[in-house]
Order: sequence, then C-alpha cells, then structure tokens
Amino acid sequence: MFLSAKRYSVSSSLVHGLEANGIETLSIDYEEYFPEYINAFVRKYESLPNRVKETWKRGYVKKINNFYKATFAEFKPDIVLIYNNQNVQPWLLEEFKKTSEIAFILGDHPLYTPTNIYSLQILFYADYIISPDSFWCSQLAAMGVPHIVFDSFASDPGTYFPIDPEFNDLKTYGSEVAYIGTSHKNSWGYKRFLFLSQFRKFNLKAFMSGDGYTGRWKEFFPELGNSIIRHDRFDPQFNNMVYNCSKVCPVDLVPSLFNGVHVRIWDILGSGSFPLCEYSSDLDEVFKGIQVPFIRKYNEAADITGYLLKNESERSEMIREMKSRAMTRFSPEKVISRMLSYMTRMR
Repeated sequence: MFLSAKRYSVSSSLVHGLEANGIETLSIDYEEYFPEYINAFVRKYESLPNRVKETWKRGYVKKINNFYKATFAEFKPDIVLIYNNQNVQPWLLEEFKKTSEIAFILGDHPLYTPTNIYSLQILFYADYIISPDSFWCSQLAAMGVPHIVFDSFASDPGTYFPIDPEFNDLKTYGSEVAYIGTSHKNSWGYKRFLFLSQFRKFNLKAFMSGDGYTGRWKEFFPELGNSIIRHDRFDPQFNNMVYNCSKVCPVDLVPSLFNGVHVRIWDILGSGSFPLCEYSSDLDEVFKGIQVPFIRKYNEAADITGYLLKNESERSEMIREMKSRAMTRFSPEKVISRMLSYMTRMR
C-alpha cells in the first residue's frame, strides 16, 4: 500500500519501481477521498497557525486516517510505503505494525515540515527510510530514528523523456535557460531570486508559482522582470515540455537540503536538458567518476552556463553519462530492490 499525492512525479516513479520488482501496489492519494473544493480550501489555509486551523484540520485529518485504516484492513498489505507523511498519525502506524512493515520515502526534512506535527515521530515506526540527504541520515539517526539510508530516485522514463517540441511550443517555452519553482515571500524567496539573477544575461524563462516576486522581491531584482512567468499549476507534462524546450536548467539547493540531491535533477536529465546544480556534497557520490560542473559560488554560474551553451557536444556527452548513471544505479527498480533486500535480511 503506497501513500502519496499522485501529482508528484516521484509517485509514478515509485509505482514503476514497485511493480518492476513484482510488487502488487495499491496507490492512495487522500485528496481523491474528498471533493476538490475541500482540498482547495485546505491548500489555501494550510499555512495558518495551528490555533486558527485546528477547528477544521482535526476532523479532516481524522477522516484521512480512518480512510487509510479501512483501506488497510481490506487490502491487507505486507508493506506500507509512505512518501513524506501524508497526514499519517502515530496511532494508525501502531495498527499497521501489527501485520505489516512500514517504509518511508523522504522528500522533505521532517523538521522543516509544518503540515504535520507528527512528521518526526512517525519515523520511529519505520522498518526502512530512504533519505535524499546524507546529513538528514546522520542527524535523524543520532536522535534514534531507525533504519535510515541515503538513496535517490531517478525519474520514471515514462514521465520525463525527450520529445521534439512543435513550433508553437518552442515559441512559448523555448529558452537557453529554464527554471520551474515557487516564488516565496520569505528568505527562501530572496535566495532563489538571487540565484536566478546569475542567469540574467541569457535567454531565461522562469515559470514560478506564487506572487513572491511581484509582491516582495521585484524591487531588489528588477532585471528579472521579463524572465519571471507566473504559472501556478505544475504537472509532469508541463515540466517535461519546458525542459525539452531549453538547454540548461539551473537547480538551486533549497535550505532544508544540506548535502542532498534534489529530485528535480533527475526530471531535467530525463527530459534531455542539463541540470546545472548548486553544489552539495552528495552530488560527488551520485556522479562519482563523471566530470560534471557545479555552482560552488553564485558568481561562477554565468561563466559555467556560457561554457555549456557554447560547447553543445560536451554538454550532450555529460547528459548521456549522467543519464546512464541514473538508470544503472538510481532507477526506481534498483532503489526499491535495495529496500526489499534490506527488509528481507532484517526479518
């Protein structure tokens, strides 16, 4: 039984990895249990303080957990796999543990996840935890969180893949440098626009949700005005198109990733563009033996980008090598196989 929002591209990758290992999989997205107007209400007011939203959030989460419990009783899974927290509460995991093993895939650091106060506590029920950041592993293990390993999921090739964009798509989305992300109003937003400003001399298109740029940061980065394109609904099809219409796609390190690998890297590679990453030490392990440029200081970004754009054959060869690494070591099938092997040994 796999609990995850289906709008995440990682969800299709995980299902592919499970099924490739012969695992019958029931995917559950709790939002499908509610009418869309309720989901929209929750998304809109999720960031309110707990004392304000407690009046409606408690009943909402209780319904989710009761839905999980009823589905679990009917499906009788051997393994429950959870992406991040999916509003799961500890009492439910007590029930699951009686007959099933529990595994987590972390995409967000539980100490930076305000949507569920139990994000850290529920990890103590795990039989296996996949973390995209080696620092999270050591930090959480020091607290006593069990069975946590560093690993990373490459994207399902059926979701992110090369295409030949049509003329109108290239006219709309075509760029030298493309970025997809959220426009925050806090310091994360300032960091992101500081990062994007390093690419201002190129043909940059940044598709961003939220009004952080116009609402707060435009006066500090006015040079980005023509490059920021408001786009509030992202999905893998849209992202794949944007990446296919670009040559270089910068990937900034979000503040909750310390040594880690951002999943966007794999999406970009799958589409056939080049992920130019802000450096983190786990990238050295993931791409060991491949000569890949990283942004170690922001003022290096423009020179690296210029080099990549001028040297197409070299850029293409690096993409080929990086994609090969993704499939040979980090394919969904391989990562799930490592998880199943570990859980089998521990029984």
